[in-house]
Amino acid sequence: MTVEIEPLRRAPTRPRGQDTVDRLLASADRLLAREGAAALSTTRVAEVAGMSVGTVYNWFPDKQSIAEALALDYWRELADLLAGVADAAQHGTLDDPVGAGLDALAAGFRARPGFLALWFGGLRTERLRDVTRPYRDEVSASVERTLAVSHPRAAPQLRQTVARMVVLLGDGILREAFRLDRAGDASLLAEGAVALSAYVASRLEGLT
Repeated sequence: MTVEIEPLRRAPTRPRGQDTVDRLLASADRLLAREGAAALSTTRVAEVAGMSVGTVYNWFPDKQSIAEALALDYWRELADLLAGVADAAQHGTLDDPVGAGLDALAAGFRARPGFLALWFGGLRTERLRDVTRPYRDEVSASVERTLAVSHPRAAPQLRQTVARMVVLLGDGILREAFRLDRAGDASLLAEGAVALSAYVASRLEGLT
């Protein structure tokens, strides 16, 4: 599934333009990771990137559009991680697919401190959630693929509903775990995995 980066003023049509956008977003990511969400501004992104503010405005109208483009990148990576878990489940290499999915997302959170700064630093607007929804839907689809392996006889509609609930519950678990500890509270993540597995079993038990 391809998601267009809506926050951009225009899509890059040449490699040089794409390189500029990538450099600006990498600079914004470093800024978030080092100084937090309060430091994010078009001026500071330009400084970190070694470019003029005019170059930033050539591609991004404001700091919120930068945050939205970064969020798309972050969620694209997270969706890819869950797709990998679903692939592994289909190949029969996972003993605990639900726990593996939560672990994969936790690892993704740890690997991108800029994502944590954005998500917990007051930049998580309703529009940002809407922009990233397609990738979060991809995450749900990957969970559903995983459940299709462990519970092949369950009705597809039920699996879809359970998958969506797993994503909603998992999001709450991850947000709380990383609110308490930027490395992810280990005990909460472990209990969260148990809770998610228990929920799946309670809804799909006897349908394997």
